[in-house]
Amino acid sequence: MDRQTEAVDWSVPARVRCGECGRRHTIVEADVMAHDAVHVCWRCSAPNSCPSAAARVECGACGLSDLGPGSADPAVNAVRRATEGLRTIEQQATLQAAKDRAGPDAGRAWRVDLPEASTELEPVEVVDAEIVEDGEGPSAGTVAAYDPATEILAALEMEATQHLDDNRPRKTKTGYARDWALWGEYHDWLAEQRGARLALSDITVGTLVGFVKWLDSVQKAAPNSIERRVTGVASEARRQGYEVPKAARAAATQALKPLKLDKERQARGRGKAAAITPADLRKMNTAPRERAPQEGAQRTQVRVVPELARLRDRSLHTMRFAVAGRNEEMSQLDDAGIQLVAEGLEVHVPSVKGRPARDVVVSYGESADTCAVRCWIAWKEAKLAAGAAPTGPAYLPVSQWGELGTERLSPDGCGRAMSRSAQYAGMTGRRITGHSGRRGLVTTGRKRGKRSEKLRTQGGWSKNSPVFWEYVDEGDRWEDNATEGIGM
Repeated sequence: MDRQTEAVDWSVPARVRCGECGRRHTIVEADVMAHDAVHVCWRCSAPNSCPSAAARVECGACGLSDLGPGSADPAVNAVRRATEGLRTIEQQATLQAAKDRAGPDAGRAWRVDLPEASTELEPVEVVDAEIVEDGEGPSAGTVAAYDPATEILAALEMEATQHLDDNRPRKTKTGYARDWALWGEYHDWLAEQRGARLALSDITVGTLVGFVKWLDSVQKAAPNSIERRVTGVASEARRQGYEVPKAARAAATQALKPLKLDKERQARGRGKAAAITPADLRKMNTAPRERAPQEGAQRTQVRVVPELARLRDRSLHTMRFAVAGRNEEMSQLDDAGIQLVAEGLEVHVPSVKGRPARDVVVSYGESADTCAVRCWIAWKEAKLAAGAAPTGPAYLPVSQWGELGTERLSPDGCGRAMSRSAQYAGMTGRRITGHSGRRGLVTTGRKRGKRSEKLRTQGGWSKNSPVFWEYVDEGDRWEDNATEGIGM
């Protein structure tokens, strides 16, 4: 590109017309972009050098105009879609004007009749139109009329896409962004292997199955993580306006099936959260407040857990177990949604991530250390005495110096609180997370004879949830088992 620009006399104005938007522009040397990327045409497989910021690239071999590497940028892609949409509307208006000028003979083949003894041509009218390939434009006799609804629908579609993206949970958007970044890393690796780079918009059976194989063999990801990555890539691609064929998704799912059956690959993941019991809750809630530094930690002094933080964690753990709460649900609980009644607590669990809200009840427990009602009363009195708003979030952050925060405790904070308490209570060898309480209610409840329907309603599981019924089977494993009482 540099050798070509050196031979150009930039003192002579050079006017060009954009083939997409029709805008005319006088280019200068600063407008010339370096060809620092390669785009492979999907129709003829010819490599074409192009700028990495190019939104579209025209194949020099077959003339196909395809999305360029720059379209991977959401901002660039949005401008491209809007520009091409407006250009389409302008072309429709131009064709309609040509039809109106031509009158009733529009659509007929134009013919020049030459008299036998004359070379004079009949006068014809010249119209502004574009030549298109056979089969790409309107059929003979039909000209698309300008419809303002087309522009309105296009604008509404862009607004709706932006609105849905704005309403996505931050954690979901962060995860999908990481998935898309891995999609780009896969394309970098593929370009090194094959010698040419594909566009991120090239989502086919080959690229998506190759992505699964790359995550498995190169990244050493667990099968469940691979499945989530593929979902994230597909969702982010659709958000950016790229097509994700159903055949490609189906092929990726098929490629994942043998990986899920491989025990060595399954061991790559963190594994499922272990269920906890009321005995585990008692151990966490009665652990010493003095916490020695962990092995390898920078802290060397013994830290004493503030009383306010201890009371919050006791209530958070027992309440989570009692309502089978998810991290997001525990974070969104409010004081107004937890009402003390004679029998215990009436708890309104709010809707999170599109799941329906639910109203559940919590009875007084047998032990003060594991009773969700008494732990809640103690925590609420303590936080109100520390200056918390009486109608604010149910659970608030507490600093290591015992200072009470004003914003609600985050979902990650709710999960880390249980993992941290289990660790300092000496509960090692099991993976204790925020989900452990949710799983523990079902397994413990079934062992104590609680009906499955009651447990399902308490935790807000759907009737056909395979995860819930897995927990039920775990709780029923020793109940009337196959070898009990058969005379062995």
